Amino acid sequence: MTRKKLNLPLLLVIVFFCVYPFFSNFYWIDVAFFFGVYALLGLSLNIVLGETGLFDLGHAAFYAIGAYVTAILNTSFGIPVIWLLPVSALAAGLFAYIVTSPIIHLRGDYLCVVTIGIGEIVRLALINNPFKLTGGPNGITGIMRPSFGLFAIDTSIRFYFYVWGILAIFIICLIRLQRSRIGRAWNYLREDEIAAEMSGVDVRRFKLLAFVLGAALAGVAGNIYASKLMIVSPDTFTFLESSLLFCIVMLGGLGSIPGSVLGAGIITIFPEIFRVVANYRMLFFGGALVITMIFRPGGIWPRKREVVALQADEASDVTEDIKALKIIDPMPTSNVATNEDTSIFERHILVTDKLTMAFGGLVAVKDLDLVVGHGKITSIIGPNGAGKTTVFNVVTGIYKPVSGKVYFEGKDITGLKPHQITSLGIARTFQNIRLFPNLTCIENVMAGLHYKMKSYVVSSILRTDSQKTEEKWAFDTARYWLMKVGLGNVGNELAKNLPYGKQKMLELARALSSMPRLLILDEPSSGLNDRETEDLMIFLENILDELDISILLIEHDMNLVMGISHWVVAMDMGMKIAEGRPSDIYNHPRVIEAYLGREE
Repeated sequence: MTRKKLNLPLLLVIVFFCVYPFFSNFYWIDVAFFFGVYALLGLSLNIVLGETGLFDLGHAAFYAIGAYVTAILNTSFGIPVIWLLPVSALAAGLFAYIVTSPIIHLRGDYLCVVTIGIGEIVRLALINNPFKLTGGPNGITGIMRPSFGLFAIDTSIRFYFYVWGILAIFIICLIRLQRSRIGRAWNYLREDEIAAEMSGVDVRRFKLLAFVLGAALAGVAGNIYASKLMIVSPDTFTFLESSLLFCIVMLGGLGSIPGSVLGAGIITIFPEIFRVVANYRMLFFGGALVITMIFRPGGIWPRKREVVALQADEASDVTEDIKALKIIDPMPTSNVATNEDTSIFERHILVTDKLTMAFGGLVAVKDLDLVVGHGKITSIIGPNGAGKTTVFNVVTGIYKPVSGKVYFEGKDITGLKPHQITSLGIARTFQNIRLFPNLTCIENVMAGLHYKMKSYVVSSILRTDSQKTEEKWAFDTARYWLMKVGLGNVGNELAKNLPYGKQKMLELARALSSMPRLLILDEPSSGLNDRETEDLMIFLENILDELDISILLIEHDMNLVMGISHWVVAMDMGMKIAEGRPSDIYNHPRVIEAYLGREE
């Protein structure tokens, strides 16, 4: 389908909305106004719920903050309502930052319950009239209408164009955010927080950003609502209102901008159509919601991932364009190892010193001393439950050790967060594949480039030259690594649709895209057939030759371990029992005992 054909339906929709108020009565124009307000609110919650996957059932609180800030400042100080649009957004965003900062680590139902509490606290505070500002249960009246100089927005038609004009601006901004580094980061969080942080995404920062931007947009909707009705009261901002906004996003489709607008239209227009049977209209409305969720669980208009051009014949050109960004060393010099230890760090990229990790009374790793040589492949072997994956999780910051230290390139990285460790030049894969299943393959690989990119909200919305250059670099780099692992023709395919072996390679491509100096692989050959395992061995050996990289891997396939490893460490019951060259470990009596047991 050509771009012209794609834009034709959009053009028809724009023309319809422009001419609609001139062929309708005032009642339906006002219905369309509230349609626009709820579309704004739906889009604001879609940032939090749809894009980032955070359950928020107290979103009406931010709507209330915007409305009441407008009402108080306008009626008490005479500040024009139009000037209060950005003030309402800032107030709601600041309030969201303050109340969500302490709870942003919560997930799922726990976060949902807390947000319900936030919404009820705000509503009750408005009723109790703190400092005699909110007017108590009766609210605040006498709010002025917005105006641009002498041009007052004081009719239904003018309010219609006012809200839909603002909505159009925000839709453009949200589409640009959605297709940027920020939108992808939100989606990574929604799909898998651990994989996102190990790809370099600062989970806390981007969760807070979603809440703040969503609240700010809800604050704008509150300002518009207050100026239209000229009165605000606590009865508007109830838990039922938050639930209604939740339904808008779920009904339209998680992460879908047109879906949120459609959901808002259904929520506002559907009840008006059935007003003639007022006693039963909510029954019909509820039934329609149930039917929709049964037959369209992804929403009426779910988001479709963007399809991009992937020309495999341009691989050679792409290779020339791939230039890894320099990794800025964020570590202070005080954490660098002392001079007497310099020699060990010159020879080894990763060193653990007496590393111990315990879960309650269970000691998973005890006093482990591990070294990984520069430019070498080091393997950790041992029976199930030996503590191998726990070592990886401690090294990459998922777990904080009980005691001991982890040094990377001579720097103490013990206790750093996963995204900080990733930014130093460590990347990993997982024993159980952790991809972003509902994102495309190329979006999965671009996750590894996140921490090297610098564009943020303003540059993403304005599409600055630096942002566009950065996006092109990220796309070309991701495409290069897809081709490198043999997935160049599936860049637009959702990750969940790939067979298991290709998913393994996709996860490896994501790790390599960050150009790490240490690549950590957790059972990379598990689930692969003999041919795929052999291809993996060849690939890893080639990568070692081509890149300035070291590899640390856990593996049960002894043919792979003995075939590519330069150094092998054997573990059992959380402790190192042997280490040496592959030939030495293969016949080591303690290793044989760990796997086969002691002969009676």
